[in-house]
Amino acid sequence: MSSAASDLLDTLSRRRTVISRLGDEALDKPALTERVDVSRQTVNRALRELETIGVVERVNGNYRLTLFGRLALAEFESLLARYDRLRSMRDLLEYLPPDTEFDSEAFADAEVTYADPPVPHEPIREFEELVEGARTVVGYSPVSFPQYVTVFHRQSTGTDTEIELYLDAALVRSLHREYETEFRETLAEPNFALYQLEEPFCPNMGIAVFDGTTVWVGVYDDSGNLRGTLITDADRAVRWARNSLTECRTLGRAVSLDSDGE
Repeated sequence: MSSAASDLLDTLSRRRTVISRLGDEALDKPALTERVDVSRQTVNRALRELETIGVVERVNGNYRLTLFGRLALAEFESLLARYDRLRSMRDLLEYLPPDTEFDSEAFADAEVTYADPPVPHEPIREFEELVEGARTVVGYSPVSFPQYVTVFHRQSTGTDTEIELYLDAALVRSLHREYETEFRETLAEPNFALYQLEEPFCPNMGIAVFDGTTVWVGVYDDSGNLRGTLITDADRAVRWARNSLTECRTLGRAVSLDSDGE
């Protein structure tokens, strides 16, 4: 970012109240001073500064935003909104490694659910509902829970839902060992496909796409606990998720009843 752009952002931030008031209507100094509830000296300094950088102009004794000022204010407000949305995801993002390929802009309007009291199981319940209501499910997960096993077993053996999953090899072996009956019954269904990855794709993040239109991202801590989820149907998020899952498919090896993940 250039120093000029940085200076502009700094000024917009410091003079945001004055700029926002002038964005509503043109005002003279007394009216503006009353609206922003600061001293006359502060308003004078703000107006001089904003006139100097071309954000405000004086017309017939009133002050108003220039076209540049209106556009700058709109961009600034949009930037603040994006940072607010990013901040809302902060407590989830802290569990992901710094080099995680995550498109935060794609999840700008995502529904964020934390696994916190009084409903710590809400993220898992939402995931189950998405699986149960989908015609197609494609996903990757670094961990599993009994609820995951149950819902995928039920959907694959009792419905026509097309399911394609990518799991880390160690997880596939664990599922085969701990849920052998459900594992083999699920794997035998023609509408279920399982691929194992020899190396973890992302140890702290699960990704799923439902019906090609809804993206679910689950964030796990280092102990495998689900800390929260992001759900969105934004096109950009769908493209990001599809690209990630396509990479999983490329890296994965199909698991069959003969191999059983071994």
